[in-house]
Amino acid sequence: MGKRITLTASLILLATLSCHARTLTLEETDTIIIILILFVILLMVLGGVSLYYNRIVSRRNEQLLRILNALDEYRLIVGGGDLSLDEKKDAVMKKQPKPKATKVVQLDEGHAFFVKMDARMNKEKPFTNPDFDQQSLVDFMEVDLDTFCKLVPRYKNPERTLEYINSLRAEYAAKILMEHTDYSMDDIAGMCGFTNTASFNSVFKFAFGITPTDYLNGVKQMFKKKVT
Repeated sequence: MGKRITLTASLILLATLSCHARTLTLEETDTIIIILILFVILLMVLGGVSLYYNRIVSRRNEQLLRILNALDEYRLIVGGGDLSLDEKKDAVMKKQPKPKATKVVQLDEGHAFFVKMDARMNKEKPFTNPDFDQQSLVDFMEVDLDTFCKLVPRYKNPERTLEYINSLRAEYAAKILMEHTDYSMDDIAGMCGFTNTASFNSVFKFAFGITPTDYLNGVKQMFKKKVT
């Protein structure tokens, strides 16, 4: 930006000197100077727009990196096919902040159930069925509804349970978008259990703060940078 202004100011000075050297009329000189000033203003506007756009792209890339890192961490914890459920529980505990007290903190029954449920959901992906709901999750975990609500009371409300299921769908969609950049949004929405693309876009943006299209564009940009 500074270089552009300096260059344009130099042009204005040279044009003014040139006008005086050629003995142009005052009116002609003023016209040339006004044109050059308008040119400077245009350059400043374009520079401002470019700076604003670069900041937006930079924020999106940072957000994309956070999402990708979070997904990698998440898959390491609950997506490892070779890990037993007990090993996955240990991995979750290691990721949690260590308490100041020296005593060992044990996973309570509800937490252990959730870790087990989360691991199975990510491994077997029953949520790819669009009809998968709270009752389906209860049946999947082979418990009755009352037991399920006691173990994970935050999902007592079917709507909250659906939010959890949709979050898993969104995470799975992000993984597919990262690995298959040529897939259409309609295809990915269907593969992840969304009934339509509009619902897919809404859930994905709620989960990650950006639309699937913006996420995909960010992934493609990152891959281009790695190739170059």
